Formats: sequence, C-alpha cells, structure tokens
Amino acid sequence: MNHQKLGITLVTGLALLLAGCGNQATSKDTSSATSSSLLAPKTDNKISQDNLTPQQTVAVITAYAGNKYGNDWATTAKAGQQNGLQVSLYRTNKYQLSDNGQGVAYNVTANGKDTGLVYTVNGNNVTIYEDAQSGQAKKLTTVSRAEMVQYLNHNGQGQLVNNLATGTKVVDKTNGGLTTPASRDAQTGKASTSTGQYGNEGPVDVPSELQGTWYTADNGEPGSVTFGAHTFKYTGGDNDGDQVTIYKQSPAFLQDENNATSQAIGRATKNWMRGTFDNAHGMRWLNLRGWQQTAGDGAYYAVHTETINGQQVKVLVETGGADMHVTAVYYQSQSMAKQQAGTKYDDLNYM
Repeated sequence: MNHQKLGITLVTGLALLLAGCGNQATSKDTSSATSSSLLAPKTDNKISQDNLTPQQTVAVITAYAGNKYGNDWATTAKAGQQNGLQVSLYRTNKYQLSDNGQGVAYNVTANGKDTGLVYTVNGNNVTIYEDAQSGQAKKLTTVSRAEMVQYLNHNGQGQLVNNLATGTKVVDKTNGGLTTPASRDAQTGKASTSTGQYGNEGPVDVPSELQGTWYTADNGEPGSVTFGAHTFKYTGGDNDGDQVTIYKQSPAFLQDENNATSQAIGRATKNWMRGTFDNAHGMRWLNLRGWQQTAGDGAYYAVHTETINGQQVKVLVETGGADMHVTAVYYQSQSMAKQQAGTKYDDLNYM
C-alpha cells in the first residue's frame, strides 16, 4: 500500500501507539489463580483477542493487571465495575518510562483518581507500569494481547472484562490543547494545531469502533492504520507515516484557489487531514483527504462484520475512488491479517 492508493499525503505528526519493548511474558501469564485471589467470580464467558473494541482492550489490560499484580490496578478494576474506566492518551514526556517507544502513554483511571497506572502498546504487545505519577514508573511486565486473553479466559474473568468495557471512555490528550498560533506557524513552517485558521472548524470525533490499530496483509504488503479519538496514522512498506489530526474544514476554504496552492498554508497544515462522514453500501464511512486536496476522492474507512472461521469478526474496510471499491481489509491482529491476506468477501464492493 502507498499514499497514492490512499489518495492522501500523510506527513509529519505524532505517533499514536507506543512501542512496548522489554521482557517477555513468562509462563505464569497463563497459569490458574486461586478463586480467592481473583477480582471477580469465575464465569464461562470467553473473550476473543481478534475481535476487541478499544474499550475491551482497556478492560482486558486492566483486568489482567488487576488480577496478576493487585495493588492500584486491582483497586481501579474494582472501582471501574461500578463507575467505569477512563483511559487518557498522553505524550510519554508526561512520564518517566523505561521505553518511550513511539511517544504515547495510556493512563487508566476510575472515579477520576489518577494513581499512575500506565501502559504502552507496540503491535500485539503491551508494557504495563504502575506509580508513573511519582517519578520513574515501575515496569510490571511486557505481555502479548493473546497471553492476557488466554490468562483471563483460563481464570474465568471474561465477564469482568465485559463489565469494565461497558463504561470505558477513551480520551485523546496528545494534541496539547490545540494552542499553537497559526500565523506564526505559517511563517516558520511549523505545523499548526489551531482551530479557527485556514478553514479549520475543530477536530473530528472518530467513532469509538474505529479507534485502535488495525492490520492488513492485502496487496502483498503488510501495513497498519491507527485511529485515535481525533487522529490517524498509516504504517507500511516504505511509508511509515507520522500521525496526523483529523479536522472539519469550512466548505468555503477551498473555494478560494489560493488556499489550495499556498505553500505557507501547506506548511502550517502539514499534519492536518480533512474528515467527513458518508453513508454508502449499508455502512457509515469516515472519508479522509489532504487539507489542500482538490482532486481525487481520498480514502474511506468503515467497520464491518464478516464471518471468519465460523465466528463474527469485526474488520476495517478501506475503499477509494468515486465507486468506493475496496482497496484493503484490516483486522485487529497481525496473525489474522496474515491468515486472511487477499481474501475477498461476497458482501463487499471490489473492482
């Protein structure tokens, strides 16, 4: 996949997912815990690593850390069952982490109380910390999503995950408050993050079902896309793009041809993307285009359900062109992306 296929140019911005390098999870991660030490009574409910929403992902990590490591993770998991969890995305310079990876830390709270519970993500691996608010964070483990799900299912904690996911909120705070003065940015070539300038009418709220990292191996080229609450990043091949922020654009902005060709505006808006929503083929799509783009249809993204190995699995469909032909299908794990590479589904619109 490349940017020509996407129909948009992705340039400098912040990365959304934080690399989780470090120690491998031990065999204890799939061992049984005593019933008295578990956070919730055992049930027969099972969860699947290949079909997790962003809210379920937060719930899996919190339930796993609470059961395995106790302390504040356990307290937060228990409180989250009553009042819900919130995960806030920050740049990692807010904390002192052993590995800053790609630059974003996920801070988990319940009842509005921040106790320094943080995790970072790299593909299917998660690095979990505690005490991050008090200087050097304490690293607890690096563990794969599959190992966490296996541990929770083995110990009957699937219902706990579902309970936590129900009230979970995801809040993206990586944009720094949208405060950079746009007029100065145009002169210096820095990217602007200000609303009210260059037709910017504020950030687009990305639907929660799109948020997270999705993987593909279609077209003979592995890649991934990551959506935050207002952000997008594509990684793949030789196009390891940076994160961009998705904004609403005033309809009048591109009516002035000078706005579409101005190099100063291009520099100031280089990490902006225009986002709109469209209904087509029975799905609701998020359409992404470059801020100054006047030709082409951009790329469209929508979550859809397909039957894979007898199970209903959520996939991310990417289309392009005036007829919205499918260009790639993304999955929530790299293993499934490899397994389904090149698969064409009967209910999707291919060229």
